[in-house]
Amino acid sequence: MNKNIAFIIKANQDFVRHTESDVKKNKPILNSFFESISNVYLPLLDMLDNFEKEGLFVKVGLVLPPVLCSLLSDDAIQTLYSLWLDERNEVGKNELSRNSSDSVLVKTIESQIERNIYLKKLFEETYKKDLIKAFADNAKKGYIELLGTCGTDIFFPHYTDMKEIISAQVESGLHSYRQIFGFIPEGFWLPDFGYTPGAEKLIKAYGYSYTIVDARSLLLAQKMPSKGIFYPVRTENSLALFANDPDCYDDLFDEENGFVNAPAYRNEKRDIGFELELDALQPLMDKNTARFATGFKYWNKDFSKDGSEGYYSQDDAFAQAEKDAASFVEKRVQLLTKASEAAGDSDFINLVCTFNSDDLKGWNESYKWLEFVLRKVMQSDLSLVFCKNLLEKQYELEKIAPYFSAGNGTGYGENLLSNRNSWMMRYVRKACERIVDLSDRFPNDTGLKTRLLNLGAKELMLAQSLNLAKMIENEDYADYAITRFKDSIEAFTIVFDSLGSNTVSTEWLTTIEMKDSFFPWMNYRIFSKKK
Repeated sequence: MNKNIAFIIKANQDFVRHTESDVKKNKPILNSFFESISNVYLPLLDMLDNFEKEGLFVKVGLVLPPVLCSLLSDDAIQTLYSLWLDERNEVGKNELSRNSSDSVLVKTIESQIERNIYLKKLFEETYKKDLIKAFADNAKKGYIELLGTCGTDIFFPHYTDMKEIISAQVESGLHSYRQIFGFIPEGFWLPDFGYTPGAEKLIKAYGYSYTIVDARSLLLAQKMPSKGIFYPVRTENSLALFANDPDCYDDLFDEENGFVNAPAYRNEKRDIGFELELDALQPLMDKNTARFATGFKYWNKDFSKDGSEGYYSQDDAFAQAEKDAASFVEKRVQLLTKASEAAGDSDFINLVCTFNSDDLKGWNESYKWLEFVLRKVMQSDLSLVFCKNLLEKQYELEKIAPYFSAGNGTGYGENLLSNRNSWMMRYVRKACERIVDLSDRFPNDTGLKTRLLNLGAKELMLAQSLNLAKMIENEDYADYAITRFKDSIEAFTIVFDSLGSNTVSTEWLTTIEMKDSFFPWMNYRIFSKKK
């Protein structure tokens, strides 16, 4: 019996305004985005290239949200990222002078500077600034399976009674993938595993073959699958379902026992960006800019010496990453071995491990840990697979009715509708009602009205993003998230009022179109009621 394991990385990114007037204001958010490029996307591509050079064939699933693809393809963003690396190294040079008497710190600083130089070389010379093409090339080679998803990260259970809204999100994501990659993926990624009964009909209607759900969605179903989470099942309309590994996140990121707490790893909470005078952080930060991380972090997580950290050692951290990778793989080997013994005459058993780019970005050694994991899986009796390759018997799979579930909170997404962020819902749902009405009232309009309606559709999709609610709940750039949400709702309201009064400021319309320059193909009619 084959024991299979699939790895899927969900990239996570909302649209960030980056016109000349917005760059300075949004610098902390852009910094976070660029860290995702440096800590996740470029290392992943580099790792796959190295595996190819070694003749090792690995398989990794990847979810690239349409908004992220739009940002990565933007010339202005590409220029800003290169400049950002240069500005970080300017700070690094200042740090070399400031710490010249400490040989250990000098080595750490030099290592970070060299890393930034290498990343810039990868970005500009190896991948010609076109990371989307690099990912597409790896998909053609068979190293990556690209999964589709919604236009923005909408939480399906919040819109159970609004089928047109969910349908529009699925359709916009599908259209994006067709525009960007030239094909329709087989797998669909449910944002934050937010499943609500009936979603399977909309997903399957757009040609997807399978999706991933939280393990609780299967285990709490009225009829629990006979093979639990270790074998795909299907819904009534034969959309295949895979369950995520429920222990994966805790094994890595649990606050007490997760791998990331190992003393050897870099302390991500200690960064000179929050400790030095702003004058010492130029040109990366301006005096009137909110502080953010610079990447120059000198301490590990070893608090055994009088409660203070020790110096960070990359060699020690990578050794720890290899050790933790071995533990991670061994646990999955044991789990799948026990599952195979209980599965009877099953042709295979399977486990799906999913990772969020935001979590990986915040763990400096994550890219090295993932490389070790893939190597150790290939050395074990497990097989690396894509989920799409396990669907030969899709229409013979066991049928179930999945339960409501989510990958947030305690499994029900309650943190997306808390006392901190619940105020957002009344605005976004009212806008949802209005866009459906507008798309039916103006089915064949052209010119200025079409531009207005398309802008309104885009602004609504931005406001629907669950990431804004999470940022507010977690107090992670909450002020930015609140402003971003209000800007989108205000823009949508202006669109609605302008269509009602039959007047519009073309200057305002052009300005907002330039600021929110994603999805140039947008057609507001995707929100119309399906006949």
